[in-house]
Amino acid sequence: MRLHRFLILMAAGGLVCACGPKSNGVDDAGAGQDGAAADAGVPADAAVLPDAAPPPFPRGNVYVAGSRNAMVFEFDPDLNPISSWTHPAFGVVLPAPGQIFSDGPAGMVFDSQGRLVVAALSEFCVFAEPGVVHECHPKTVSQPTENIIFDLDGNLYTTTATGGTDEIHKYDSDYNYVTTFNMPTSNVTGVTCDPQGNLYFGSQLGGGNGSVIYKVDKITLQPLDTLSIIGNVEGLQFAADGNLLAATGADIGILRLTPASPTTVLQTITRPDLHFPVPLTVDNSNRIYTADYENGSGTAPADLFIFDDTGTVSASALATEVYGPFGVVVAGVYLPCGAYVPQ
Repeated sequence: MRLHRFLILMAAGGLVCACGPKSNGVDDAGAGQDGAAADAGVPADAAVLPDAAPPPFPRGNVYVAGSRNAMVFEFDPDLNPISSWTHPAFGVVLPAPGQIFSDGPAGMVFDSQGRLVVAALSEFCVFAEPGVVHECHPKTVSQPTENIIFDLDGNLYTTTATGGTDEIHKYDSDYNYVTTFNMPTSNVTGVTCDPQGNLYFGSQLGGGNGSVIYKVDKITLQPLDTLSIIGNVEGLQFAADGNLLAATGADIGILRLTPASPTTVLQTITRPDLHFPVPLTVDNSNRIYTADYENGSGTAPADLFIFDDTGTVSASALATEVYGPFGVVVAGVYLPCGAYVPQ
């Protein structure tokens, strides 16, 4: 079993993700030594010295925010644990099952500099490498933030989580507050965008036994379409095939949906030990990453899964140290709405 570095940082520190050229799909995360040259900024055909240093966030490594742990966890591409760290903004590290989820770290995204941005209750904390904080920025209001993304212009958007309001907060690329706009219903969880930059927000209050996903115009910020789905919608991700992936609770699994109403479910990814997937992301090889918010309250250890695009498990792990996973990101991946590249 690999050595598990446990880092608890109670003071300020920095972090960087080494990312490749932007595309509408996902990067071949986990490329191993073949990707080392690109990660280090060396031409792909150049010789790489054996002692070449890996980037601060090694390509293909997976980062999970444990909201109840007050920690962020790092795993390799096969989901073996590597390190973990905390920060005062994340709340208080307590014995399992930890603190209430609303106090802990939640949504995460890599910025254009390759740094890991973690949404805490009252701040966005930007890490220059695992466990090393670069800076923290105040949020316009203290509230749980289930997901964050950068749009194609570098603006940052936040959702307000299960039990939260109908508000979406928008910041510029320097974390200056821009505006707040509203969805027709509250409990806003997932957020993603299409290659054109139109936004998609998931709300768990869709009426009946399901949820809705609102397609929102990137300019007017007004809803253009409403997609109805079963279950409690959580993480969203626009997939490389042009469809939407939606994590849904209550033993439903991950749904692949057409991105327009009337909603058509093209694929359901499920398995007996995937009870309540919350965070969701993909890589440039179309692998799907999620973490199970076990028993719906996050008070049991999380299952982590990587699926290929057919729904077959590529890797999995019972992460006994992770409680209440909210955010999941993969280093070295550029998404249509995720880490962005300034023009």
